[in-house]
Amino acid sequence: MQINIEEKKTIALGVAGLLLFFIVFFQTIQMNEYYLTDHLLVHTLLELSSIVISLSIFIYGWLTFPLVKSRFLIVVSLTFLTVGIFDILHTLSYTGMPFSVAANNQTTVWFWIIARLTGALVLVLVVFLLSLESKITTKYERNSWLVVFGAYVVLLSFFIIANIAAFPLLLLETGPTVLKTGLEYFIAFLHLVAIVIMWKKYNGSRDPFYLNLITASYFLILSGLTVTISETVHDLTFVVGHLFKVTGFFFIMKAFYYFTIQVPLLNKKQAEDKLVDIESELELLFKNTEDAIFIYNLRDKSILRRNAAFTKMFGYDGTKPLSANCLIPFDRREEFSQIVRQLEQGHSIVNFKTVRQRQDKSIIDVSMTVSPMISKDEIVICAAIFRDISEQTKAEEELRQTKKELQEIIEQYQGLIFKFKKVQDTFVYTLMDGKLLYEEGMSPENVIGKPVKETYKGNDGGLSDVNNERAWQGEEVEFQFEDSKGSIFLASLKPIHANGKVIEVLGTVVDITKLIKTEELLRRTEKLSVVGELAAGFAHEIRNPLTTVKGFLQLIGLEAKEKNQEYITIMLNEIDRLEMITNEFMVVAKPQVTKFEMEDLQIMTESVIKFLQPQALLNNIEMKTVIHEPLAEVYCDKHQLRQVLINIYKNAMEAMPSGGVITTELAIYKNDISIAITDEGVGIPDELIPKLGEPFYSLKEKGTGLGLMVSKKIIESHEGELLINSKPNIGTTMTIVIPIKSEKELCQT
Repeated sequence: MQINIEEKKTIALGVAGLLLFFIVFFQTIQMNEYYLTDHLLVHTLLELSSIVISLSIFIYGWLTFPLVKSRFLIVVSLTFLTVGIFDILHTLSYTGMPFSVAANNQTTVWFWIIARLTGALVLVLVVFLLSLESKITTKYERNSWLVVFGAYVVLLSFFIIANIAAFPLLLLETGPTVLKTGLEYFIAFLHLVAIVIMWKKYNGSRDPFYLNLITASYFLILSGLTVTISETVHDLTFVVGHLFKVTGFFFIMKAFYYFTIQVPLLNKKQAEDKLVDIESELELLFKNTEDAIFIYNLRDKSILRRNAAFTKMFGYDGTKPLSANCLIPFDRREEFSQIVRQLEQGHSIVNFKTVRQRQDKSIIDVSMTVSPMISKDEIVICAAIFRDISEQTKAEEELRQTKKELQEIIEQYQGLIFKFKKVQDTFVYTLMDGKLLYEEGMSPENVIGKPVKETYKGNDGGLSDVNNERAWQGEEVEFQFEDSKGSIFLASLKPIHANGKVIEVLGTVVDITKLIKTEELLRRTEKLSVVGELAAGFAHEIRNPLTTVKGFLQLIGLEAKEKNQEYITIMLNEIDRLEMITNEFMVVAKPQVTKFEMEDLQIMTESVIKFLQPQALLNNIEMKTVIHEPLAEVYCDKHQLRQVLINIYKNAMEAMPSGGVITTELAIYKNDISIAITDEGVGIPDELIPKLGEPFYSLKEKGTGLGLMVSKKIIESHEGELLINSKPNIGTTMTIVIPIKSEKELCQT
């Protein structure tokens, strides 16, 4: 460890003190004692020196306390005030003093011991328990310490003076007693403990304050050891002991001088140097910044100083007098008045965005910071900084407009646009918007920040954690899902990467229900087109041979015997059935010539039932008809509707191979006439009902599916609809709904 100059001086002084101690020690052993004649004067001068130093330590500490607020400082200062008072009492009680407090050698010695013991004990406790950084924070603590030490001095002094006769003897004619010597050694031991503690602190901080206290404790140890070897007050050791004590007190005062005076002065010098540097930097900033800076009088608004950037920003001549009012547009006068009121109250204005006026009356957007400066508790001037933010304001406005347009686009988006990320193994929405969200009665505020699977109900099934996890792992995912209402949606998930890592997933959801239905309709249309082409060719190829066969059978029937006539009749009936099938094919193949007239559906239905009655009887089927009210006539093609009724009745009969009841109900509902035909057949499963009417789809073993398809086509051509309701093992109800049109509506059509 390198030894600095202060440490070298301390070592040299310590060696000198030790040599002096050995000189008086060996002189005492050799009985070569120096006899001090006027010992009272020497003792008084040395004690006064100690007292002055003790009081100086107290004054230093007490007066500089407001600067440092150190608890360590105030306790040690009061300790040496206490020591100084005990030393005064020690001096005044010394034998031979003209103003003796108690002319008794025992009294003066006990005050000596109490002073040394108090200083040593407090010094050890203070350096052990407190640090220089320990601060007093309450205004009453310093006075509290003063009261404690004052009470200690007063009470102990009165106790010693009043009871000195009862105290053990500390001094005899032959020198100090064993008790006094023991007390001196104990005090020396306390100072040694203080040296050890302060040495550790000095090693850690290299603070001269601790080095001076170590030196002081060292000489106080020498002082205590020296007085133990003196026999009378006339000995040289008596003088040297007091010199060691004065030296120790001096180094304590030096430590406090450094801590309370030199350090604050050094700090002040550093602060002044730093202030000069700051002033230079501020001046450079004032002259070279691009922001307009000016200082103005708050009362008359006159500008006292302005920089070059101010002249450049506002265009005013930098040499002519100017008022801050010139910068305020007419419509901003009230705003300026409010700012002035805040400044008068001592409040600063920071980054306030407003507008100011140039010399040419043009307006610029500025960000303004104004701070009041207080002089003698009265606000007199203000410093203002203006930054031109015209381009920034323009960019912010464009950004706001762009953001607004983007938000409007997102809100008007027919589906959903959303983003989510993974937070603690849970996918959480960070964005959600779109018309689908609002149609569900929700808003973005209800969704953002919440788990994906607990928010939008369309997530059940489709937007599952499996698909989300795939996207979170970096895969682009696209899939379809269906909600509880039967709507079909297409979802797309695209991961967003940053630094090679997925940070969010961007997703869209589109309702494709209409698209799916349109595709299905197109497929059906294509199928019908193919069926039509096949039916046309098929019907054409069959019709010609059938016509020939039918003609020859009719000729043969004219000459056939009665026995063969029955067979010919059966053959002609079958040929008629074939012709009916070919006619159904022709209905599919090309539009039929229709003849619409006002017809009575009740009469039409009853005639069809009468026509099918024989076939119903053969199949053990009962036909019932229920008419709820008089029916109006409808505008229709009688032959086509008869074909529809025949097809539906035939399907009903075929659905009841064991017989049963077919009930027909005719009723008027609003502007429609309904014909509900109910059988007691095996019924149709719900999932198969939507497929009925498709070409070549039939529930019958040998069915073609064309009959129901043709029937639906005929009903649709009459602007009606066919409703199918069925329950397995109970029966099926097919309801034909035909609109009722008045003559006026027919004319408009």
